[in-house]
Formats: sequence, structure tokens, C-alpha cells
Amino acid sequence: MENVKDIKKVIIDICYQEEVTRRYILDCYNKKYNKEVQEASFNRMINNNNVKFSTLVDILDSVGYTIDIRKKL
Repeated sequence: MENVKDIKKVIIDICYQEEVTRRYILDCYNKKYNKEVQEASFNRMINNNNVKFSTLVDILDSVGYTIDIRKKL
């Protein structure tokens, strides 16, 4: 997933690669970080690309992914 600027695409790619649903990712996030984010709110955040960086890091961490930031060459 190089040079991805769309959070929705990242989540869709993870769902495809891991053969899971958005609901599964949300359940993992809620369980790991003791949150109570509702599915409608989660989907709205993802669809609108309106996710805080720290929340995105936690969502990705909950399903075993990380963000890799590199300097352009």
C-alpha cells in the first residue's frame, strides 16, 4: 500500500487481505482499547476520511498493522 492518501482504501485493502469485515476491525479496536465506538460512527469516520491520526494508529495496531512514514527521495 504505497502512497495511499485515502483511509477508506487502506481499510478496504486490509479487509481484503485479511478476509475480515470492517465490523471485525471495529470489534478488535473496541476490545483492545476498551472503547465503545458504534459501527455507524466508525463507518462515517472511515468513509469521510475523518480519523484522528492517533485513532488510526490504534485501529491499525488492533489488527496487526502499523504506519510507516518515510522521507521522500
